[in-house]
Amino acid sequence: MKTFSLEEISRSDGKEGRPSLVVVDGQVYDVSSSKRWVGGLHMKRHQAGSDLSADLRAAPHGPEMLERVALVGQSSVSVKEKSIGIKGIVEDVLDKHPFFRRHPHPAMVHFPLGLLMVTPLLEVAAILTRSSATEWAAYLTLGIGTISIFAAIVTGYFTWWINYEATDAGIIGIKRRLACVAFVFAISAFLTRTFLITDPLRMTDWLVIAYVLNIFVVAALVGYTGFLGGKLTFPYE
Repeated sequence: MKTFSLEEISRSDGKEGRPSLVVVDGQVYDVSSSKRWVGGLHMKRHQAGSDLSADLRAAPHGPEMLERVALVGQSSVSVKEKSIGIKGIVEDVLDKHPFFRRHPHPAMVHFPLGLLMVTPLLEVAAILTRSSATEWAAYLTLGIGTISIFAAIVTGYFTWWINYEATDAGIIGIKRRLACVAFVFAISAFLTRTFLITDPLRMTDWLVIAYVLNIFVVAALVGYTGFLGGKLTFPYE
């Protein structure tokens, strides 16, 4: 089996008719024939001609996808040494159970998106119909959604630490800050509704007006954070 030098691999970037080679755990794969690697670029973020070992571990799919392309050799560059300490222990566990490397955060972020974006809709419906039951449903979605923001932040930081070496960059940094701001606004809204508002359907009360505006802000923050997450996962021009 051929051994490829770093220079040979970097030249095989799929551009201008060149082949598309990628390295995963020291093995070299030719992805030129894959429709998902047109021009040497996959999902507009993974460039051929480079080592994608860490990228694959963080991807929504596993190494089984490599069975669809040709294994053409191995890299002359040694595999990156494993981390030591706590991170090394965690990575060993995740290598055995890759589900927990790829899925907890993407799954968790759907809860605040679903719950907190529907909260203001339920609140407006409750005010228009004078329905205390609908308002109670809005209150519950706010409470559960606020808790789910915290869970999304925790799993997000874990993913950022494990898969991206806690390196701050572009969209990731914006997402982290927006999520924290949304969490603060959500807590504020929940505490206001729980302890300060006596009649949540009375729109003549300035606290009720502030509360309604607050939950709309939360929905906007959560929605935009989710949009950035989708853009990070599925980039586009």
